[in-house]
Amino acid sequence: MSPERLLGGGLLFCDPRFHDLNAVPADRRWRYEHRREGRLVGVVEGVVNDGVLLSGHSAPFGGPDLVRADPPIEDLLELVGGALEAARADGLSGVRVRSRPPVYSPAEPVLEYVLLNSGFTVEHCDVNQHVDLAPLHAGVDPLSLFKRKRPYVRTALAGPHELVEVSGGEDLTTLHRILDANRAAHGRPPGLPRDYLERVRAAFPDRVWLLLLRVDGQAVAAAVVYRVLDDVDLLVAWGDAGHELERSPMDLLAHLLVKRSLQGGVRLFDLGPSSEKDGTPNTGLVNFKRSVGAAAGTRKVLLASFRERGNSSEVVPGSGHGSGSGA
Repeated sequence: MSPERLLGGGLLFCDPRFHDLNAVPADRRWRYEHRREGRLVGVVEGVVNDGVLLSGHSAPFGGPDLVRADPPIEDLLELVGGALEAARADGLSGVRVRSRPPVYSPAEPVLEYVLLNSGFTVEHCDVNQHVDLAPLHAGVDPLSLFKRKRPYVRTALAGPHELVEVSGGEDLTTLHRILDANRAAHGRPPGLPRDYLERVRAAFPDRVWLLLLRVDGQAVAAAVVYRVLDDVDLLVAWGDAGHELERSPMDLLAHLLVKRSLQGGVRLFDLGPSSEKDGTPNTGLVNFKRSVGAAAGTRKVLLASFRERGNSSEVVPGSGHGSGSGA
């Protein structure tokens, strides 16, 4: 691996093209690169809103991009300390980090420790669920993720079905309708607009997939998947609607998505948060994801604020009311 290449190719949500997609003005973009003895350690990138840097702007998460999966703690201390000093020097009043789930790399728990030890506090916490694909790469049957539902998935697999990629046209309209109808049925506001889905797919054709599940020729469910790192897929949205099947097609969809990521060489399939905007767990969603083989973890929002002290400034504990879990 090149000493300048970020772990996993760098996070999709920190890519300048992602900020272009969200029309972020150049003067609000902020980036700090830290080097130690000439080698790149990591990058802290984000967008300034009302004087506060947000890493994870218009995204589920951001957080420092690192070069190594197992960096020395000295590297992380210098990276975080340098970023805070640079933010203060630029006149910012604080830094908010929408952190990645700790399972994304061995460095994540240590990085969280360094952030907390540097004055960040937990502003918000979600329960987040993921499927570890490593055992499947070693030969474990993907159907083993299911317990009591395994017979139903086998039956669904035996029937006519297909999971297809879409990029626009009537199929994208159908996909968007299914996702919005599912959100409405669960009392949630509309999700990502259709035109945004089309634009993000066009901007990242090798990292964003819009997937439509048909059973017996009928579109019954849909999913949006981002490859946020080289070996991590993130389920951004999914749901079913507009069908009269005897059983929900979501178990079948979950299985097909896991197999798709597995075939793509992915190490981790992130199913996203299973909690409400205030962090309250959605027990039904937690249990459903458990039933398709997902393990639970956390996803946190960390905040550090600055205050003036004489001719300098210091980090003080963040005092927000919760920023939610992302866009």
